[in-house]
Amino acid sequence: MYVLSCYNCGETFKDWGFAFQCPHGCDSLVYTKYSEKFSPKGEGLRRYSFWMPFEVDGDLPVLVKSEEFSEIADAEVFFVVHAYWPEMGVRLKTCSFKEVEALSSLRYSENFAEAITLASVGNTANAFIEHAKNFDLKVYLFVPEKVFEDLFEIERSENVTVVKVKGSYDDAQRFARIFSENRECKFEGGGRNFARRDALATSCYVYFEKFREMPDYYIQPIGSGTGVIAFYEGYKRVSKEFNVKKPKIVVVQNEPFTPVVDAWKKRSREINSYEDPLDKLYAKVLSNRNPLYSVKGGLYDILSDTDGEAIGISEAEAKKAGKIFKKEFGITLHPAAEVGLASLEKINVRGKILVNVTGAGLDRLKRDYKLRRVKEDFVVSSEEDLEMIE
Repeated sequence: MYVLSCYNCGETFKDWGFAFQCPHGCDSLVYTKYSEKFSPKGEGLRRYSFWMPFEVDGDLPVLVKSEEFSEIADAEVFFVVHAYWPEMGVRLKTCSFKEVEALSSLRYSENFAEAITLASVGNTANAFIEHAKNFDLKVYLFVPEKVFEDLFEIERSENVTVVKVKGSYDDAQRFARIFSENRECKFEGGGRNFARRDALATSCYVYFEKFREMPDYYIQPIGSGTGVIAFYEGYKRVSKEFNVKKPKIVVVQNEPFTPVVDAWKKRSREINSYEDPLDKLYAKVLSNRNPLYSVKGGLYDILSDTDGEAIGISEAEAKKAGKIFKKEFGITLHPAAEVGLASLEKINVRGKILVNVTGAGLDRLKRDYKLRRVKEDFVVSSEEDLEMIE
């Protein structure tokens, strides 16, 4: 059982469904409070269902130590890997940690809605396309045309509608919201959706269960920052029950688009406005211009509490890290994961380091499954075009 609470005012309230906003209107994230203790049981995501809104089936990430990157960083480096990597026991069919988010969100959503809308720059869309067929729910996905070529599917079900947006990710989000307001749909919520974050927090629990402690550093590449917030919330739950150290949080962005890095260097809570970065980025999934940074309970608060760091990584630095990973483990990383790993050559770390490898194994997946390019059901460039969508 769980209740919800506001980071800003502390108000605790029951979940009425898609309750991602404080009843008092605070500019704050809402988080879950669980009555259960840490009690892992079973396999996959269900192992940590005591700290998730609803039970859900799915693979947990695999935890591996890297000798190569440990030598580079002069520290003990571990990866929590979300991937299609059957040899290591993880079979995420869309290769990304977004699959874990999607599974939890879909399970949560079908309890409170008949249809949902959301926007994506790639990995999230792939995950919802793959797994929506297993839920009693209609899903409308809005994806910018600039990243449409990154979508793939094994088999799409009839309950998924894919909308190509002629515009930016911001436009896709705006159209998704407008569509949900004009139809009998719920806006899925993105990183404000605590069901997503509670599923991603399993990365923290996987590490804690093995070592019975927190890492000295936790490193992750960010778009919205949802995964970092999730890990921190997982740490907070564990720390209420066990005497564990506070991990230092390091967030990583792909140059030249570094809004969080730029703001954190000035210790400013506010992020400047930026042009659409999709044409400039190597890791396009890290292109969110409205990350969960300023909001109460977001990245600014987490970096402040953990004396954290924010680092920018170039395309060349990212690709170099990816080659090292491929040489050591034999699978290919997603660009965003390469961005995260490259930070190990740019920061001074000590102790145990945990890096979230946010996606890997697409080349391995292609050997086992026939992947298809996703064909859009509708194309929109204005609010008027939304009326065409069935």
